[in-house]
Amino acid sequence: MSEILLVRHGETSWNAAGRVQGWAPVGLNAAGRRQARRLARHLAAEHEDANVTLVTSDLARARETAAPIAAAFDVEPTTDSRLRERDFGRYQGLDSTDLFDRFPELDLLADGSDAATYTPDSGESWIDVRDRVLDAVADLRERARSADCTVIAVTHHNPIRLAFGRLRDLDLTTALTRHSFENGSITWIRDGRIDLAGHVPSLSDSG
Repeated sequence: MSEILLVRHGETSWNAAGRVQGWAPVGLNAAGRRQARRLARHLAAEHEDANVTLVTSDLARARETAAPIAAAFDVEPTTDSRLRERDFGRYQGLDSTDLFDRFPELDLLADGSDAATYTPDSGESWIDVRDRVLDAVADLRERARSADCTVIAVTHHNPIRLAFGRLRDLDLTTALTRHSFENGSITWIRDGRIDLAGHVPSLSDSG
């Protein structure tokens, strides 16, 4: 059975403040570091005898989340920039609370919206993000199948949404707006099928 575990990175101060992160070099906050340690313990306990390959987005918050997982399995993580969050360009760092009111060009749910193809200055469109993320996930699935291993991929909220959407045959807008995946959560792809029953939401942890 091929298995991919999509791990959303731990919390950052920008997550907590509701700021648009994109490619910003923001590290984990204290809660995020606790989540990363909890993830490592949980994964090591659940996959004690597994042949594990660890892949991570190259953004700081993902690499920091991957570090204790790598230590728990005694493996060297590889980075894949295709697993990055969307590059939001000039909108990066802004408060997300009223973002769509201020910038309706970003609103996927607006009537007649072209937000899926809109490319921010110095950023990328949702179509571009979807294409690179799905290419990466296809490669991860092939690696899991050919090497008969469990692939743990540390990534971001929207890449997980896009992978989920493809495997549930959702259109782009539905994939990006219907489901949420918490910081420090795990979502399974088993034999090419997404398993929401296997989704493990982040839990509070003092360790």
